[in-house]
Amino acid sequence: MTTRVADVAKARLSIAARRLGTQDPVPLIGGLIDRSFDLPVGDRRYGNNALTPGTVPLEHSFTETSAAALRLALEPYGPGASPDTRRQEVSREVRRLVSRCYGAPALAWFDRASEPFRGAHRPGSSRFGAWFGAAFDENGVAETKAYYELVPGQLGELPPNLRHASEVAMAHMPGLLPIFTSIACGRGQGAQRVYFYHRGDLRLLDLEPMMNALGVGHQLPSILSALGLILGGRFVLPEGSVIMGLRDTARGIGLKLDVLLPGVPDPPREMHGLIQMYLAQRPEMQRALRHWMQAMTPDAYAGPGKMSVVGVKVNPHTPARLSIYFRPVGYDQPPSQRERGAQYAGARQ
Repeated sequence: MTTRVADVAKARLSIAARRLGTQDPVPLIGGLIDRSFDLPVGDRRYGNNALTPGTVPLEHSFTETSAAALRLALEPYGPGASPDTRRQEVSREVRRLVSRCYGAPALAWFDRASEPFRGAHRPGSSRFGAWFGAAFDENGVAETKAYYELVPGQLGELPPNLRHASEVAMAHMPGLLPIFTSIACGRGQGAQRVYFYHRGDLRLLDLEPMMNALGVGHQLPSILSALGLILGGRFVLPEGSVIMGLRDTARGIGLKLDVLLPGVPDPPREMHGLIQMYLAQRPEMQRALRHWMQAMTPDAYAGPGKMSVVGVKVNPHTPARLSIYFRPVGYDQPPSQRERGAQYAGARQ
């Protein structure tokens, strides 16, 4: 009997939610998971995606800013879906959750913020169209998010402060290329972030002029401390390994720097230990990460998956806070009898 990725994913999410103490995502987004992962486990067609190339387009993440949450992102509707279809369906799914969980005012905000990007069709220019993201905590849906691929000329459609920050960043760092924007709704507020790919190698110290212009230059030492330790003393990141995000917040411009680990040659083998060493200065976060990893690890495996991205976020008032992204383990081959038994037992507990 063939096993769909959707069936494995839903079972794992329900178990992880129970272990973390969050709401189970499956009753809310099980339909989206079914429509997105209807092919069998191990089907190589899944690898043709822009979110996690080469594997199933489903990603889990831990972040210090919501350490107890179950966070996920996915590229929806399977490898045959068009970018336009993904934009339409991600918009519909996020609108449904926003309306249900946060009400009409939040939905009106999301509609205004996303309108320029929901229908951004340019023949032949899109790669993926849109991704879906969500975070769940003990009280339900903590956040739901749409990631929209940007097409040439769309920076002008960003909100004024975010557009200005983007122009400042690109003036100081000509290697930045805008690639997508995220529009998120939470219980108390909405937020938008724009992401850039960095062309060419990036020397971390070269961020300083741009960060000074954006009002976060004093946080550069915290970025250097975090990434320098976790990456084993590497302070120059090669082309293909850097995604940068800017977000306009009530506390000023926030900067997010993501390091794509597949683009980093010879990353430290002991990276998990280095992350624990870095978090030792915040023992509560160290414990939270250990708990999260235990909760997200399927019973038949040794860990939650392969670490794919290490990122840091800063704003004018908060130094570097860590985010880690994982490609979940076990979707590249049909589940063993042992794993099926573990999933069944976990679902019955």
